[in-house]
Formats: sequence, C-alpha cells, structure tokens
Amino acid sequence: MNSGSREADTTAMDETGDAKATDGTRTAETGAPVGAASTAGSASSADLRTRVAVLEAENQQLRDEYTRAKQAAYRRTALGLFGVGAVALIGGGLFPDARSVLFALGGTGMFAGLLTYVLTPERFVTARVGARVYQALRADRDAMLSELGIGGDLVYVPADGVRAFVPRHDGAPLPDSAELIDPFVVPEEPERGGVTFHPTGEPLFEEFEASRPQSVDATPHAIAPVLADALVELFELADGVDHDVDTETDRVTFEVVGVGLGDPTGIDHPIPSFLAVGLARTLDAAVRVEVRADPLTITCRYNRDWSRASGETAVDESTDPDRVPTDTTDAT
Repeated sequence: MNSGSREADTTAMDETGDAKATDGTRTAETGAPVGAASTAGSASSADLRTRVAVLEAENQQLRDEYTRAKQAAYRRTALGLFGVGAVALIGGGLFPDARSVLFALGGTGMFAGLLTYVLTPERFVTARVGARVYQALRADRDAMLSELGIGGDLVYVPADGVRAFVPRHDGAPLPDSAELIDPFVVPEEPERGGVTFHPTGEPLFEEFEASRPQSVDATPHAIAPVLADALVELFELADGVDHDVDTETDRVTFEVVGVGLGDPTGIDHPIPSFLAVGLARTLDAAVRVEVRADPLTITCRYNRDWSRASGETAVDESTDPDRVPTDTTDAT
C-alpha cells in the first residue's frame, strides 16, 4: 500500500512539474512578442523622428534655394542692365553722330543696374504668411465687435492720421475727430458711439508716400490711378486693378484681379483698407467701403463734409445708408 501511494505521489508531482514547465514556456512565448513589439515601437518612433528631421531640413533647404533663386533673378536683371549700359557707352565712343543718345542710354542702364543690385531684397515673405497674420487680426476684431453688439458699416475717417470707425448704428452722424482717437467711442449721444481701429492700410499708405517721387493732386481722378498702380507694382498684392471715378456721386470703384492676401471681404482687409486710407488722407474725407466678390469690386464712397455732418445730433432716416450723412443746413 505504501509503495503504491508513493508511486501515485511521484506521478502527480511529475505531472505538476510538467504543467509548470508548460506554463513557463507559454509565459516566455507570450513575453517574447510583447518585448519585440516594444522594441519595434521604439524603432518606429525613432524612425518617425528621423524622417521629420530630414523633412524639416529639406524644407529649410528649399526655402533657402527659393530665396537664392529670387535674388539671382534680381542680380541677373542688374547684370543685364549693366551690359546694356556698357554697350551703349562703347557705341557712343564709336558712333559720334549718335553719341548723345547712346551716352544717355548708357548712363540710364548703368544707374538702373546699380539701383536694381542694391535694392535686391534679402528676405521674401510668402502671401500665405501675410494671409495667416490677417486671419488672426480679423478673428480678434470680429470677436470684439460681436461681444459689444456692434455691426455697422466700417468708415475710414481722417482723425489722428486715419481711423477705421465701426458705428453702433448705420447712418448715424459721425463723432468728432477728437472722439475718434480713443478705441471705444462713447459720446454724449449714444447713437453716435462705436469702436475705432488703426487701419491695416495706413502703414502701407505711409510706405507708398515715402516711395513716390512727387505729391499727387488732391482729386479723385489724380489719386485713384496712383493707388491702383501701387497695389500691383509696389506691394504686389494684386495682379491687376482697374478704377472708375464718378465725381457726381462721390464714388471711386476699383476692380481687382488676382488677390494674393487672403479673403478680401473681411473687415479692414489690407487691400480695401489701403485704398480707403489713401482716399481719406488725400481728399480729407470720410470713406465708406463696400466690397463685393466675383469679380472683386471695391466701392469707396467719400464725403468731404464729414466734419460738418458729424456735428448733427439727429439721424436723418431718409439718408442713404450707403452714404456718409451730409449737413443739409444753410451754411450762411
């Protein structure tokens, strides 16, 4: 009996040992893939980081090459002008009959080449960057106007340079110029209140004034084509701009093709803002702007009597909401 019992115990112990060994084998087998997966995940993460670093380096290299290509284009233009000037100067020495014309052409070519080489820009900012910056500005202004419950039509008023004024009520008389300096305009007559901004077009207009060689007459017919050309040639914010001046209705209309700076229908976009600021500064007039898309049309309605109109205390309900109110009282 004891011998049989010991044999049974031995058999049970062997089976238990085999079971434990089998469990250990399964644990090892189960643990191996987990460790392998962890290693594979680490390798994949490191590979992704490597790829991101490579892509960043390639992007930086592409930006540098783009800048060098643009600079090379300017320098090739400068060298071409130098070449034309040199050939003209040599021709002036060889052909006495045309010497004056060739010398003038040579001097012009040399000067233009030198100017182009010196003014080659060192940094190029894409239009997408400018559009992103404007998006942030527009979002903040829209949020503030929505919070204050103000939704009138934007008016560019010559006060402290030029201020972009959003009235609380459309068609209400404009506040005095001294009241427009503060961001929040709260006059004694509540209907004349609103909010003012520094327009995005004013720094552009100051750059425009610094670049032009002579002053422009303070007339819509004189300033409108100059502003249109500046958008295309100076700032490169559009591919083309046509203009139409109607002095009978005090209106200047610009049709813009190929806008390169975000959505031009947003509040105080740089393109309509520059046009409105230019008219307000030159004509000393308040300017209302209406922007329509497809095709992009910017209509600027100006009123040179805005300072007298701002002295009114009552709102004339018959006034056209698209026009700045004017004083209808007898000036005498």
